[in-house]
Amino acid sequence: MPVLANARQEKFVQGLIQGMSQRKAYRAAFKQSKRWKDNTVDVKASQLAHDSKISIRYKELLEEAQDKAIMTRKERMVKLSDIADDEEHPNDQMKAIDLLNKMDNLYIQKNEVTGDMKIVNPYKGLTTEQLIKLADSGGADD
Repeated sequence: MPVLANARQEKFVQGLIQGMSQRKAYRAAFKQSKRWKDNTVDVKASQLAHDSKISIRYKELLEEAQDKAIMTRKERMVKLSDIADDEEHPNDQMKAIDLLNKMDNLYIQKNEVTGDMKIVNPYKGLTTEQLIKLADSGGADD
């Protein structure tokens, strides 16, 4: 959704995104409300916040802000590389290198199973009728 056509509504949403309370965001966007009682501003701000255009825009901007706050893979790798270059802290260097190796999937763990594997089928000798009866009973003792 693009910027709201009503500049005061957009300013209200921007205030909410910046962490203002509904009351403060409303007063910042609607200058005439500075003379109003807190109760009146709270009601108006709540009504505006529940308007579908406002809530859609708020969610959109909140998502954008969250996306910007999350480090990309490249940013994480650069940060870890900086730590790995810090020779004054060898323990941190080793941890950073270890994490970088894990991010690059350099640690491949192989599990090898040897020997014969015998699969035991407890239903092997049962007839079709017995299997149906067993399935109908749910396996519980009657």
